[in-house]
Amino acid sequence: MEKTEKNMTGYPSIDRPWLKYYKNDYIAAEIPYKSAVSYAFEMNQKRLDYPAIDSLEGKYTYRETFDLIQKTAAALQSFGFGKGDIALIMLPAMSYEVFLFYAIDMVGGAMSFLPPGTTIGNICDSISKFSSDYLFVFNSFMSEEMEKTIYEFTSIKNIITIGEGQISHCNAKTLSWKKFIEEGRKTQITKVSRDPEDMLFIAKTGGTTGEPKNVMLSDNGFNILVHQYLHTELPYQAGDRWLRLWPIFSATAAVSSLHLAVCAGMESVIRNFPMNISEFDKMILEEKPNHLIMIPQLLDVLEKSTLLIGKDLSFIKSAGCGGLSITSGFEERVNQFFERYHLPLFLGYGWGCTENSSSAAMRMNKRTSRIGYVGVPLVDTIVSAFDPESGKELSYNEEGELCILSQTAMLGYYEEPEMTKNVLKKHVDGSIWIHTGDLGIVNEDGFVQVHGRMTRTIFVFPTAKIYPTAMENVISKVPGVLENAVIAIPDKRHDGFEIPVCFLVCEDDYEKNSVVENIKKLCETVYIEHERPQRIILIDTFPLTKVGKVDYKALEELAEFDL
Repeated sequence: MEKTEKNMTGYPSIDRPWLKYYKNDYIAAEIPYKSAVSYAFEMNQKRLDYPAIDSLEGKYTYRETFDLIQKTAAALQSFGFGKGDIALIMLPAMSYEVFLFYAIDMVGGAMSFLPPGTTIGNICDSISKFSSDYLFVFNSFMSEEMEKTIYEFTSIKNIITIGEGQISHCNAKTLSWKKFIEEGRKTQITKVSRDPEDMLFIAKTGGTTGEPKNVMLSDNGFNILVHQYLHTELPYQAGDRWLRLWPIFSATAAVSSLHLAVCAGMESVIRNFPMNISEFDKMILEEKPNHLIMIPQLLDVLEKSTLLIGKDLSFIKSAGCGGLSITSGFEERVNQFFERYHLPLFLGYGWGCTENSSSAAMRMNKRTSRIGYVGVPLVDTIVSAFDPESGKELSYNEEGELCILSQTAMLGYYEEPEMTKNVLKKHVDGSIWIHTGDLGIVNEDGFVQVHGRMTRTIFVFPTAKIYPTAMENVISKVPGVLENAVIAIPDKRHDGFEIPVCFLVCEDDYEKNSVVENIKKLCETVYIEHERPQRIILIDTFPLTKVGKVDYKALEELAEFDL
C-alpha cells in the first residue's frame, strides 16, 4: 500500500510527493545506526553458506568472507592500527578490497582508496596528509622507484603488497599479504567502540572549484544509503550475482558495488574492466550477472552486439548506468534493446554527489522512470531546488540549485572547515543541506530533473574525470600563457563522453606556437594521453558574460565551429 496524497503546500521539502511511490513499511522501516561491518554481519547471519565473492583470486562464502575479515582485523591490530588511523589502499578490483574495507571498520579506523595509476608524488602527498602508517598496494603497481621514494619522503611504517608472486626489490619494511596475516594469528581481536558517525571512508571529488577535495564519509552514510536502496522496488535478492568491474576508490563503487551487494546477501562477481571493451558482451554471457552497473559505452556494446542475437538474457534483473549524463536518444536505444530481448527492465540511474555518499535520487521501477529525469528522491532523503542568491526554497518546476537533506551527508572535507561550510549550509529551519552546485527542478510528482552544472567537470572515455579548473592551473604555469580556459565538447566517437579543449590567450612577447608546444609537453608529463587537451585553440580575448566572467557557453560554441 502506498502513502496517500495530502494537501500540497507547493514546496517539495514539506510535501515530499515522491513518497507515494514507496510502500508504507518502507517509509516506516527502522534505520540501521551501527557500524558498517555490524550491518553486513547482521544482514547475513542466516545465509553464511551463500556465495559472497566470485573473484579471480578465488570464491568465498559469507562464512569464509567474514572469517577472512576477522583475520585481517587481527593483523591490523597486531600492527597497532586502530581507532582514528587512516590506511591507504591502491588495488585493482579484487576480493582483498572487501576484506580490508570491513576489517578497517571493525578496528575503528578509516581508509582512502587511491585509483590505480596514482602517481608516486600523489601517493606520498596522501600518506603525509592523512598521517598514514600503512599502504596496501597491488604488486604490479609498485615499482622499485615507488618503494624507495615512499620510504625516503614519508614516515610510512609498512607497505603491504598484495598479489601473486614476490617482488625482488622489497625493503625490509615491505611485507607480503601472507606475512601480514601471519603477524595477526596470535592476536585476539579487541572490541572497539565505534560511533556510526565516525569517519570510515575518504573519497575524492571535484567540488565547487574543480580542485579535488577529500570527502569524509561515515558508517551512517554507507548504511543508511544501502538501507534506502533495499527499501525500493529494485529487484535485489539474496544469492543474486552483482558484477563489479571497478576498484572501490569512489563513494559510488564503495557503497553500491561493495556494501550494497554484501548487505543484500548477493554474490559479488569481481572482474577487471575488459581490456577490449567490445568483448563485454562475451563477459556477460560467461558470467551471467543478475545486476549490472555500467558506463554508457558498455551499454552501447550490448545494444550493438551481434553475439547476443538469439541468446537468453533473462538472467539480467537490473541494468544501471552512472557517472555520466545520458542523452534521451541513447536511452531510447537502450530501451529498444531491452524490448528486443524481452527484458522487463528500465534503464536505472540516479543523481547525487560524493558529499551525500553518492545517490540522492534514482529510478527504482518503471513508474519512477521518465526520460529526461533522474528518478525520485530515496525514501529517507529530501531533494529540493533553492534560489542560489536568496537561499529560499522554490516551488515545483522552478529552476534553482538542487540541494539534498539526508542522514547520508558527508562529515565534511578533510581538514577544510571553510570549504565544508560552503557546501553544508544551515537553512532557516536549522537543517543542514548539501548544496550540490547542480541546477535543476523537482516537479509536482517528485521527479528530479538536472539541467546542468554550476560546477564544471569533464568525463572522458573510458572512465576518467577531468576538473577544468585544475587543468587550467597546470597550463597557467607555462611561460607565455596570459589566460586559458578548458571546456568540454561532445566526444563523437564515444557516446556520452566528452573531450577537453583548451582556449589560450598568449602574452604578446612570446611566440604562440612555442607556447602551444610547451603546453603539450607539460600535459604529457601530468596527464595520460586521453586526459590531455585534444585541441589548443588560440584566441585574442575571451568572450565574457554580462558580469565579466568567462562565457564558457560561447567557448563551447566556438570550439564546435572550429571543428
